[in-house]
Amino acid sequence: MRRALFLSAAVAAMMSAFADEPLTDGEVWNEGVSYFDAGDVTNALRVLRPLMLSKTHGARAAEVVAKLEHERGNREEAANAAQIALRANPEDAKANRNFTRATDGLLDERENKRIDAVLKAAQGKDPGSMLLSATYDARALMADSGSYRTNKAAKAVALADSLSLRASRLADVWIPVREVIAQSVTNEEQASTILAQIGDAQAKTKAAARQLSDLDAESYSSMCEVEGAFNRFLKLTAMPPAAIGEDLVAQSNAWQDVEEVNSRPWQKEALDYTRAFRQKFPAWAKAYETQAQSDTNKPPFTAEDQAKVSAMSTELEKIQMKCCEKNLPPLQEEAIGLIIKIRDLLPKDNKGGGQGQQQNNPQQNQQQDQQKDEQQQDQQQNDQQQEQQQQQEEAQEEKDDSQKEDEEKKEDQEVEAVLRKAQERNDEHEAEKKARMRKAPLPPNERDW
Repeated sequence: MRRALFLSAAVAAMMSAFADEPLTDGEVWNEGVSYFDAGDVTNALRVLRPLMLSKTHGARAAEVVAKLEHERGNREEAANAAQIALRANPEDAKANRNFTRATDGLLDERENKRIDAVLKAAQGKDPGSMLLSATYDARALMADSGSYRTNKAAKAVALADSLSLRASRLADVWIPVREVIAQSVTNEEQASTILAQIGDAQAKTKAAARQLSDLDAESYSSMCEVEGAFNRFLKLTAMPPAAIGEDLVAQSNAWQDVEEVNSRPWQKEALDYTRAFRQKFPAWAKAYETQAQSDTNKPPFTAEDQAKVSAMSTELEKIQMKCCEKNLPPLQEEAIGLIIKIRDLLPKDNKGGGQGQQQNNPQQNQQQDQQKDEQQQDQQQNDQQQEQQQQQEEAQEEKDDSQKEDEEKKEDQEVEAVLRKAQERNDEHEAEKKARMRKAPLPPNERDW
């Protein structure tokens, strides 16, 4: 009896010791295969996923995981596993075909998911307001991309990454804009042309983001094209209230002789917005009048006021055409007054009686608007002076630093780091390009899994 108890205790101790020992990779592989053969996909994946990093069984485990994840519809997981299997045997034809199959169409799937996410985030937002905000962002980004490379290397790299991220966000703005225009244009030929132009603009925005990330000297020129595209589509899509607002900004800048943006004269910009306003105003006014009949929140827009707006916008266009031919500040000031009158006549939602006050005191509103414009101009001048002073201080600091030998060595090292980073990114782009060219789509009749 004592002998039996002793043997039982010894066996239990031995089993406990074996249980504490980790399984070998071969034993884990056998366990995973057993689950796979039994059709237990959940446990097979649970066991085999950690084994994909094994030196001895990782490639085989990754191949099985890729097959199971692909059958379950997990394209990302399948591609990752197939990539691990391919890395273990880069020249293996079967691993190459399986990787091609796993990644076929994956980029399109990722892009579709990203587009869905962007459209979901844009729900409830006014596309016109988004485009207007994006135009100003593109203008600021264009200015920043023309000067970031003058910084020291370390700061230039950080700024380049930040600017690249901003440009990528701008590229996403084209997605909801495209959807709205596609739904609003009924002429198929016209819609095809416009959508092609939007696609080209989006591609240029993405290209500018890549150039900024790579510290490419052409990034400024690309951002100029991007800003021009946003500005052009803003004129095409801006409704009368937004168009007359931009008209006031452009005409005020022309009167104050503010520096041109992207080689576009402000006076010509003001004329473009006036023409955009006149083109859309009749249909917009009719649509507004229809809505006002069923929505008591909307103030009326009488036929008399509509006639006044039409007449003033016609006169405004004539004045601006003269100012484009010859700089005439008195007429420019007169044009500003007409724009303000037109803006004040346009209907606005009733909010605390603000609309009535504006209509009862148009002269007071004009004076207030002129004061706001003058304050904006003063602020712009102050900002320009501060920027010039800052640039002068930075130039002086760089001049002093250049006289120190140790600082020169440090800057040389930083420049080498920048060049090395640019070369590494270029090599990555080339490697990705070669990989895409090497991978041919798998014919439907060939299946290794």
